[in-house]
Amino acid sequence: MKRLKKIAIGTAIAAILYLILHVVIFDFSSVAVPFDEENYGGKQVAIGPKPRWWVPKASHGLDIPGGYDFDTTGWPFIVWKPICIWYVKSEGYALPAAWR
Repeated sequence: MKRLKKIAIGTAIAAILYLILHVVIFDFSSVAVPFDEENYGGKQVAIGPKPRWWVPKASHGLDIPGGYDFDTTGWPFIVWKPICIWYVKSEGYALPAAWR
C-alpha cells in the first residue's frame, strides 16, 4: 500500500503542476501567430497564447521588425497543446495546418 500511495501522490502532483504551470509559461493577453500561415477559412491563424519572453526555445526565431516567430513545434505548444487549442477556439482564431 505504501508504494501505491507514493505513486498516487506523484501522479496528483504531476497533474496539478500541468494545470498550474501554463499560467506561468504563457501570457494570455496576446496571441502567438505562426510564421508560415496567416489566414484559413476567413480567420487569422493562431497557435495559442504567446509564451512569455523568458521561456527558452519557445519561438522559432527573432524577426526584428515583427518580433518573435512561432511554430507548432515549440515545446510549450507541444506540452500544453490541449490548452492552446482551447484558447485558439475560444478567441475565434483558426488552428494552424499542423493541428487541423
